[in-house]
Amino acid sequence: MASYKVRGPLADEVLLTTVLGEGAYHLANLRDPEGWPQADLTVTTAEAQARLGYYMAAHGLDLPPEFSQVFNDYQTLAGRTFSSEVWTARWRDIWRAAAEEIMLHRTSRPPETLTPWLNNIWSRADSRLRAQAAQRVCPSGLDRDDLTVQHKSYGYFQYFAVADYVYDHAHFDGSRSEALLRGVFLASDAVTVLPYDPVRDRVLVIEQLRAAPLARGDRGLWLMEPVAGRIEPADNPEDTAIREAWEEAHVRVTGLHKIGEYYPTTGAFSEYIYAFVGLADLPDDAGKLAGLDIEGEDIRGHVMSRAELMAAVTRGDIPVGPLVISAYWLDANHHRLGAGG
Repeated sequence: MASYKVRGPLADEVLLTTVLGEGAYHLANLRDPEGWPQADLTVTTAEAQARLGYYMAAHGLDLPPEFSQVFNDYQTLAGRTFSSEVWTARWRDIWRAAAEEIMLHRTSRPPETLTPWLNNIWSRADSRLRAQAAQRVCPSGLDRDDLTVQHKSYGYFQYFAVADYVYDHAHFDGSRSEALLRGVFLASDAVTVLPYDPVRDRVLVIEQLRAAPLARGDRGLWLMEPVAGRIEPADNPEDTAIREAWEEAHVRVTGLHKIGEYYPTTGAFSEYIYAFVGLADLPDDAGKLAGLDIEGEDIRGHVMSRAELMAAVTRGDIPVGPLVISAYWLDANHHRLGAGG
């Protein structure tokens, strides 16, 4: 057995059960000063001790000597500082969900290979929480309880990840499928925002190099798209849309109109998009060069009339689903998007 003084994430019983296993620890003297939980942790098996070491190493931390403190207040990880001031219920839930992904890698991947991608792990965890909260009802009446995951593993893991699932599920006729192997490309939730000037009846779209047409063998690698970006963990889609409009187009959005939310492709891609039209002032010189150097972005903005956008969509010059969807929505609803929102 080994004992530690833990705080923050490791003072949470749900997370500890995921990391160490059921019945592999004791948690005593749990207290919650100003939202930052603290407790005394006793790890009761060698296996659980090894699992704790893996979890700590995945966060770039060493397991300290017995009776030492594990996780400090103002602990900096992946460029974020965690403390009682930021330890919200949402972050607690993100850490719980992220622990599931981290521990799935234990038998197949060294922990230090996870450390550079912690923010992505948190983002995917946050996406799963949004999905679970949606409580979507299927037309047939079947739901998640009608599918059994027999095995899950990660075949690829970096900025994105690829998960291999083995599952069986109920058929519409009441029978049961055989075990099926399916691969899924994992990405966190994202937003798109199409800046629109209702006074001038014009939009701004961005152009940048994309890897997907490169992989497909397309010569047209630079594509026109709406502004887009991934939702950072614990952020919301609306704030992300406003931030991305500035980062990718140097446009200040003054109001958002939600187009909808959707999976762009359901067969093998977990990405889920929250789509918006953003009201903005778009003078003739609004199209600028933008993008974040740290993310390798090289972005050019294009200002065009709504009619020009629709003509490009009709000609097939814009093979980008989110922009096509946004363009059609705007064309159908522009009359109600006054300058005041």
